[in-house]
Amino acid sequence: MRSSAMVLCLASCIALSACNRKPGIDAKNESAESVAKKLVASDLKPRPGRWESAMKIEKMEMPGMPPQAQAAMQEALGVTKTFASCLTPEQVNRPNAGFFGSQGSGCTYQHFTMAGGTIDAEMTCDRAPTQMHMTMQGTYSNDNYSIRVNNQGAIAPGKTMSTTMAIDSRRVGDCNGTEANK
Repeated sequence: MRSSAMVLCLASCIALSACNRKPGIDAKNESAESVAKKLVASDLKPRPGRWESAMKIEKMEMPGMPPQAQAAMQEALGVTKTFASCLTPEQVNRPNAGFFGSQGSGCTYQHFTMAGGTIDAEMTCDRAPTQMHMTMQGTYSNDNYSIRVNNQGAIAPGKTMSTTMAIDSRRVGDCNGTEANK
């Protein structure tokens, strides 16, 4: 499930960079840290507050899993999970590489384009023994986003994983202290 956490971090990126006041961001072959710096410089800012999100795993494949684990994984498919997060003004004004799914080195965006209400990104992470390739496409505004994330890679030598998930999120008001990340 480590890759699911990475995908959730990437989804947070969309919530944290959801308003297009200036032309946008277009990056090629750059680190997540570099893209975060471009975001700060671009004046692309979402509205701080409580964001409610719904995530649905549409596909999850891990060849070679025991039958019981495969059955449990299949039960999770198509089930929508909801969560809330609080986006503070400080987070809006100081995004870091963690918003982009990179908690350290080893991840490079082949491309990251965010402008005119659409986002399109492709990232590769290589942190032995994990190697992942991720794509994201979707739409955004200052108060909501909708994105599809595809993730493929090796989670350990000889163990591959492929997932597709849809994430929809919207700002619903001020933070109230009940958010998961309070």
